[in-house]
Amino acid sequence: MTEELELVFSTENKIERKKNQKKTNYTPSKGPIKIRLEKKGRGGKTVTVLYNLPFSEEKAKTLMKALQTQCACGATFKNSVIELSGDNREKVTAFLKNETY
Repeated sequence: MTEELELVFSTENKIERKKNQKKTNYTPSKGPIKIRLEKKGRGGKTVTVLYNLPFSEEKAKTLMKALQTQCACGATFKNSVIELSGDNREKVTAFLKNETY
């Protein structure tokens, strides 16, 4: 497997940067989806976190989009967890029960 390299030059050193590198650290878990509220390390902002997701990365991103629409909030998928801005535990729980997750 060959990788294309993008060369970036500076006045001091030659720096190589890998191009089109994928981050594939996601592995589905076997347990039920868990929901928790986090505030630490986020500048005082509250975030609802879903972890222990038992399905593929594509399915998790689809779920994130649906939750983002349902809760009318911002969302992201990183480090194998879904993060929704704000305290949306009740809305997420109701949505997951209705969708039989």
